[in-house]
Amino acid sequence: MIRKFLAEINTVTWYRIAGVVIAILASKKMIFSVINWSNMKGWEAYFIAKAIVAGEGYSFPSTNRWLFDAVSDGAYHSTAWVDPFYTYCLAGFIWLFGDYHQLAVAIFNLFLYFSVFALTFYFVERLISSRAAVLAVLLLAISKFTALSSQMNNTFLAATFILLSAVVLLNYYKTPGYRRAIVLGLVLGLTALASPSAQFFIPITMITIIFWGWNQLKVTAVLHSMTVVLMAAVIMAPWVIRNYMVFDEFISVRNGGGQIVFVGTVAIAGTVSPEKIASNAKPAWAADTPRNAVWKSKLLKNHRSELERFQLEYAKEVGPDNWKIMDEVQRDKWFLKESKEFILANPIISLKLAMAKIEVFVKSMGWLGVGIILFAIIGAIATIKNPVLSTIVLWAASYIGPFTLVISYFSRYRAPIEPLLIILSICALYWLTNRFKLPKTINQ
Repeated sequence: MIRKFLAEINTVTWYRIAGVVIAILASKKMIFSVINWSNMKGWEAYFIAKAIVAGEGYSFPSTNRWLFDAVSDGAYHSTAWVDPFYTYCLAGFIWLFGDYHQLAVAIFNLFLYFSVFALTFYFVERLISSRAAVLAVLLLAISKFTALSSQMNNTFLAATFILLSAVVLLNYYKTPGYRRAIVLGLVLGLTALASPSAQFFIPITMITIIFWGWNQLKVTAVLHSMTVVLMAAVIMAPWVIRNYMVFDEFISVRNGGGQIVFVGTVAIAGTVSPEKIASNAKPAWAADTPRNAVWKSKLLKNHRSELERFQLEYAKEVGPDNWKIMDEVQRDKWFLKESKEFILANPIISLKLAMAKIEVFVKSMGWLGVGIILFAIIGAIATIKNPVLSTIVLWAASYIGPFTLVISYFSRYRAPIEPLLIILSICALYWLTNRFKLPKTINQ
């Protein structure tokens, strides 16, 4: 009977079983985190989530507030420093499960982890074949994506929604229509709230729908693209309105860009060429070259902390007269302005720093990751005439692009886009091993 049962299982089913087995074997660290749930760690999102449950709203306590000196006064301050989707999920777990919320979060992360594997397999299977899908999840399993098991942050939620966006995009292009455009817009809106870097996916998708649909659909393609943007706006509107009411500023998902760009450009440049810094205050350590400075900041926590300390000293010395009464958003906006002015005034060192930051981003994935990036670039070139994959290429580029300004200190910054890079690398492998031809399913 067992032999008969096994004989009736087709090849596709065996590949799917293999995908499940790979995902389970790769989840060892995730399962270990569930078992040792009390070691789950959280940072900004965790601080805000606890404030929400305490009735203080979406806010930072004075002891954990960015761009301000830490003060133990028991006060809370409204913030938009962290993306809201995962933060509110975290608050929900704290409220529902109390002292066992870390266990709940660990299980939630495990569920999201398996979702990433399932969506990666599903997408590649529909795109190419089940065999290619097995290879995709195998690459995912042995990559550094699996190293983020004991952290309470948005990594796995962001990766899940980025992949879900890719699946919904594939569905749309197979049979374009208003219903699928609505779903695509809704999912992209949720993805932006889960992963701030993914907010660029929305305008990119709008443009590519018009570009690829113009020959056949013309005006309909424009209407579909507008539907996508409108639905994404509907999802994001409550959060945008909240931010405007609190800060009197348009903040689509989160602020904080000015802070990390300043540290990744102005502050880090000051370790190489302190004479270029406008203040008498200088970074506390020095580097020989821009590349050396970026790597030191990446690898040495105390060096990064010194740059953040210098950032506040710089602002206190050369900042505007009303610096002391400026709120979080105003301070962050000022740091972004300072960064832009520095980059324009110092293009050579800024370019050298950008190259070093991209190197850090790539090498933080390990040598396997370097190979994935190289093959992903080949895949991007090979699939340039495919609407689905060319859109995904632009998504990936828009996600990685800001890392020319920001140093990829932690794996959680990079990890959400890694599954898409793996998908593109699988496309490259197929293209190279099939005499530079793409499978028919890709061209539909």
